[in-house]
Amino acid sequence: MSTSTIAAIGTALSNSGISIIRISGEDSLKIINKIFKTKATLSPNSIVFGKIYDKDKLLDTVLVSYFKAPRSYTGEDICEINCHGGTQITKETLELVLENGAVLAEPGEFSKRAFLNGKMDLSQAEAVINLINAKTKTEARVFSNQLDGNISKKIKKLREDLIYLLAHIEVSVDYPEYDYEEVVPEHVIDLLNNKIDEITNIIDTYEQGRIIQNGINVAIVGKPNVGKSSLLNKLANYEKAIVTDIPGTTRDIVEERVNIGDVVLNISDTAGIRDTEDIVEKIGVEKSLKKLEEVDLVIYMFSALDEIDEKDLKLLSRIENKGLKYIVLINKMDKVEKSIFDTFMKQLEQNDIKNVIPVSVINDEGIEKLKNKIQEIFNKNDLDYEHELIVTNARHKDLLKKSVEFLNQALQEIKNNNPIDIVSIYIKDASKYLGEIIGADVSVDVVNKIFEKFCLGK
Repeated sequence: MSTSTIAAIGTALSNSGISIIRISGEDSLKIINKIFKTKATLSPNSIVFGKIYDKDKLLDTVLVSYFKAPRSYTGEDICEINCHGGTQITKETLELVLENGAVLAEPGEFSKRAFLNGKMDLSQAEAVINLINAKTKTEARVFSNQLDGNISKKIKKLREDLIYLLAHIEVSVDYPEYDYEEVVPEHVIDLLNNKIDEITNIIDTYEQGRIIQNGINVAIVGKPNVGKSSLLNKLANYEKAIVTDIPGTTRDIVEERVNIGDVVLNISDTAGIRDTEDIVEKIGVEKSLKKLEEVDLVIYMFSALDEIDEKDLKLLSRIENKGLKYIVLINKMDKVEKSIFDTFMKQLEQNDIKNVIPVSVINDEGIEKLKNKIQEIFNKNDLDYEHELIVTNARHKDLLKKSVEFLNQALQEIKNNNPIDIVSIYIKDASKYLGEIIGADVSVDVVNKIFEKFCLGK
């Protein structure tokens, strides 16, 4: 790890009430004393008022805080300058700090130093950037709990149990002359089964965690001119997609990220599905059908002015058979009698099609019902975000799965009556993969890859 003193702007570079320039490293206080004049004493864990000078030129009146190692975010000496929030004065203050001995921090370097200095483990560090990027209350709660260590505590306990088992095995194998409790295969099997169940239960939260972090992938599907692009624009609250009365206007997938309550939707407006000789439109239709393989929810749209045909029913049946979640919208209800909707409903019910909502996108009718139905389908209210461990990170999920694989292999070795020291090899590997989650056993390349995603100043 670099021992240089680093500095960066810790707030958004914009016109605001204050900006914060953060300095971390053994020369932090030395740099501050060169540029900061105050009548008060700048002591650890305090904040004082004073002025920043560039030689004899007054730059700004500021507040400076000082946190002495190891009682700081990074575990090093930290000084923070709270200056006025104009972009120019913020840049000049940072430049002055750099001229007096600091070097510009790399993205995530403050959090990286916090990890390397033992102020947080790797899963907590990953929660920092996720908390910064959170777009909903649910995300913020989940990542706040991860930052508080709810993943770390569970993984550490699982790993400690496996390490204790390994120690027991090694003592019994290497020092048989000692009067130490013998390793009983049945007890090892019970413990391993228990750990496999615990880890599997954690892995099972990933699908919900993925949706919390990345959002619900939604495809709006249907024939041309049923109102797909209008629906996307309505949900996005602006004209994202081109809307015309000409069939085939949307020839490629148009994507938009939309918040509905506490749910994030990654919506794809697809090309209208129909037989066509137009080469470009044909490619768009193929993309639309392929998109069905990638989504969590399909919104299938009809126009009440059209009739349901065999192709519609065949595609809906395909969606149903794949186990995909779906909602059926019958649009343009403002242009027909209710009896038309009843006819649609009867035909759909005969083919066991559910979740049907009549709408008029242009008149904003039924849109709230659609939003409520989406939230109902992806209802997260049964999860206790304050206490439950929810995995949102694909890296964590993959490492947990590898750990389970090796524990299952260890079980198989025991059942095959192989020597217990052979079994311990697989338990060690399982423990290693758990350690990678919290950074106890992880390569420098992995660490660098994680922190390069961070913003400057964090």
